[in-house]
Amino acid sequence: MRADARTSLGTAPSSGRPRGWWYPWLFVAGFALVFAVNGVMIKLALDSFSGLDTEHPYERGLGYNDTLAAARTQEALGWQVAYDAVPAGDATPDGHPIAVEARFLDRDGNALTGLAVRALLQRPAVAGHDVELPLVERGGGRYVARTDLPLPGQWDLRIVAGGDGTSWQASRRILLP
Repeated sequence: MRADARTSLGTAPSSGRPRGWWYPWLFVAGFALVFAVNGVMIKLALDSFSGLDTEHPYERGLGYNDTLAAARTQEALGWQVAYDAVPAGDATPDGHPIAVEARFLDRDGNALTGLAVRALLQRPAVAGHDVELPLVERGGGRYVARTDLPLPGQWDLRIVAGGDGTSWQASRRILLP
């Protein structure tokens, strides 16, 4: 009679599996889902980006020693150069006017004249809006140019100058309103 009393109190006879046996399988399924999503993300990342940021990186790498030699030659010139690009008026529907100015002095502080100077303005994040313009000599080692940029914001300004078998270049990031 005691055996009958236990079953009548609401305890079910054993079915072979303990209650909650499937809980560990929830963790297995969760990890399987994470691994599957990670696998898809890795596959998409490898297929969509080659890892190369430069056109023809091998060829440019071969010329790296030439770049270092040119930098040493430029430093040996001792030129003192100040350059900048500043807004030159209010923005219009045609663009954002800017003035680019560079001043070249030799090692002793004398003005450098007769140089071929040009400015290259490149958008660091958006291709297709690059501007190249020649700078005109205004005396006293001063070279200037004006242009309209298609967009405001960050630009990389590179000044390149050459003359009498020498060359000089430098760049920096500028922010134009």
